[in-house]
Amino acid sequence: MKRSRLMVHVCLDLVITAAVLVLPVLLSDYGRGILGGTDAVSSASVVIDAPSGEFLILLNPEKHPDEENLAFWTDFFSGEEVTYCFEDISCMVARTDTAALELARSCQSRLSEHQMTVRQEDMTLLLSRADNGKFDTIILSREMAEHYAAEHGIPAGTLHFDSQTTQEATS
Repeated sequence: MKRSRLMVHVCLDLVITAAVLVLPVLLSDYGRGILGGTDAVSSASVVIDAPSGEFLILLNPEKHPDEENLAFWTDFFSGEEVTYCFEDISCMVARTDTAALELARSCQSRLSEHQMTVRQEDMTLLLSRADNGKFDTIILSREMAEHYAAEHGIPAGTLHFDSQTTQEATS
């Protein structure tokens, strides 16, 4: 085989291999994100309205040792307008508590992308985590909190407050 034909063959093989490996990545959501310039601090495109009702919100001060940071998250979950914060937060809700899940999703939509993770847990496991202080933030609807007597097992030092949202959810 001539040297020129060998080079053409090798180059063609490299182009085909690159196309087979790179094109699926570029056409995926990850590839579109790279090409579109989306970054981790971009804002959510649509803010979801908070559901109406009363909620119990637990904040673990051990996860937020800075007073300013704790005050930020307290104001944030109270529904007040807040400035930017670059700390990530994890929020847990009971799997069967749809109102709390809606509030958590509403709060998540007010933050930058991927700044708040929302996890659904079994209520028994959720209360066990609250009793042992192994949580960052827990949101419960007032009905669920009263039904399971969630406020009685809260460890000392845990910041808990009631949040009453008056906004109506829109479709």
